[in-house]
This record gives sequence, structure tokens and C-alpha cells, in this order.
Amino acid sequence: MAANNIYLNIKEYREQKNHSPDYVAIQMEMSVKKYLKIETGSVDLKISKLDKLVKILGVKKSEIFKFDY
Repeated sequence: MAANNIYLNIKEYREQKNHSPDYVAIQMEMSVKKYLKIETGSVDLKISKLDKLVKILGVKKSEIFKFDY
């Protein structure tokens, strides 16, 4: 369940920045379909992709891993 929160956090930060999935996918040099699989947790997010993603979203890695209990 905690892993799902990570993916939800990614989506929430993307939406807060008003970035479309298309924009983030282009910045990450991947297809929109593959990026959306990351947001839904259908595929594992590699550290190298996480590094790129947090730069695009303008957040720290620690923020992605925050959980609301």
C-alpha cells in the first residue's frame, strides 16, 4: 500500500505544477503510455528516472516518499 502512495504523490505533484502527462513524458524522453504506467504503479520506477522526474516536478525525492497517515 505504501508504494501506491508514492505513485499517487507523483501524480499529485504533476497536477499541482499544472503539467500534463504528455509534457512530463516528453521531458523524461518516454512515451505517454509508459509514463502513465509509472503514475499508476504498473511499472517500477528506476532511480535514474526518479532523479529526472523530481527535477521536472521541482520537488525533492523526500517529498515523493511522504505519506499521509
